[in-house]
Amino acid sequence: MRKDAKKFIAYVIFVLTVGISAYLYYGAVQSAEYDGTAIPYIQKVLPEISTWDPEIVKQYLAPDVLKTVSAEDLKNILAELSKIGELQSIGEMDFKKKSTSEVGQQLVITYIGDAQYSSGETTVTISLLEKGDSYEVQHFNFESAVLFQ
Repeated sequence: MRKDAKKFIAYVIFVLTVGISAYLYYGAVQSAEYDGTAIPYIQKVLPEISTWDPEIVKQYLAPDVLKTVSAEDLKNILAELSKIGELQSIGEMDFKKKSTSEVGQQLVITYIGDAQYSSGETTVTISLLEKGDSYEVQHFNFESAVLFQ
């Protein structure tokens, strides 16, 4: 192999290593910024959402979400999600991303993790709208084999 080709390959490997390291470092810094408040909030709100009671869930949803989802739609969504059963435990929640909301350009942070329900393991994604020193639920998603049957 020519000397120039070796230098080029070494340069590409160096650039990729630095790029990936910077990306991972940036994610770790963002995660550390929110984990102390967001994870306890998720541990509090996920059991409440998992009651599948529309009135309880409404208490945690951001006002702009409540404007876009009718009471009947929320009831139907929660009825479908209730097929995964009763929440038994919450696994580790991992920071996924930070973004801004479409309404009001507020900060939204998203976490993903696994939770054990009576029907089996479920992947939970939850996006939280930052509200001062607390949060409101902007979005939630449950992925379970039971829901795909």
